[in-house]
Amino acid sequence: MLNNVAVQWALRRVPEFAGIIVTLITFYNSIPPQYQDTILKVASGQGGGLTVSAVIGLALWLYAQVVSFRATNRPQAVVVEDGKLVTNTLAPKKEKEVADVVTNVSSKKTLLDIVLGR
Repeated sequence: MLNNVAVQWALRRVPEFAGIIVTLITFYNSIPPQYQDTILKVASGQGGGLTVSAVIGLALWLYAQVVSFRATNRPQAVVVEDGKLVTNTLAPKKEKEVADVVTNVSSKKTLLDIVLGR
């Protein structure tokens, strides 16, 4: 049975789905209790009994999380622009300049190569 390609594919998905489930549980446990209650009500089909402010609050909180995640992953660098140090998002011409420098500096070594000293 383990020689079946479909079974092997399904077994390879088990850690993937387990990771997603653990991530969602951790996320759910880390959010404020009032948002947990709102999510439970919406997921169980009782969203009609929620106040508009609860739904708006949840939507705004989710929006803030997405914006925060995107800001964290946006390319940023500290550069001198017009005589000032700038640490926010770069202007397009500066972004290209910094990208060229970073491309020239980056190596083809993986983290494992660096740790093992290859």
